[in-house]
Amino acid sequence: MMLKRITICLVLAFSVIYAMPSSYAATDIYFVRHAETMGNLTHHHSRENDRTLSPTGIRQVENLTRELDRLQFDYIIVSPKYRVLKTIFPYLKKHRLVAEIWPELAECCWQKQRTLSSSPLNRGSRISLESAMKPYFTFTKADDHYSYKTRGYGQGMLQISMATDRIKQRFAGSDKRILIVGHYHAGSRIIETLQGLEPVGRYNIANTQIIHLQEGKTGTFFLISD
Repeated sequence: MMLKRITICLVLAFSVIYAMPSSYAATDIYFVRHAETMGNLTHHHSRENDRTLSPTGIRQVENLTRELDRLQFDYIIVSPKYRVLKTIFPYLKKHRLVAEIWPELAECCWQKQRTLSSSPLNRGSRISLESAMKPYFTFTKADDHYSYKTRGYGQGMLQISMATDRIKQRFAGSDKRILIVGHYHAGSRIIETLQGLEPVGRYNIANTQIIHLQEGKTGTFFLISD
């Protein structure tokens, strides 16, 4: 019950803080979940399985790269997880684009026990990139070089609020088109919070599915059917 009250307060706070003036310029956000991994396929989530794309995942990357060709983005922001980097890397390389790595977009909130945590998020290990990837990914803040050590659902919810806060601070009312590449559990909650909904994970996001949201005049986002 306490978790529900806190998440509702967070949603209401975002709506008030980021209310748009009458002359606002709507931002479009496109969210994409990473391609299928061997972990998704086998349900055995070892480090290696979660880093390795399945044969279906490899085809999904090829199809996604072609599908994204019809869109143009002002900014691309991505989770630091390797499966996400592998998903968007061919598109970046094809168009000579650079994506920003945001540690706040990493996967979280998969735990079934949804308890709060009052402990702050601490930084973890330094994020490393393969040599071939380095020209296509960047870090906009010094702290972004380090992942978060997110422990449990409560800290995951804090990470979600940090991610959505950063998205709105950076892009609200900017008239920009943003591509976000991320994950299943975290992605659903980011999409929900941007819409002013309680972040409970109601969306079943398929691998490489594209979800389009557009900003309204109050700063709340709405799902768009393209």
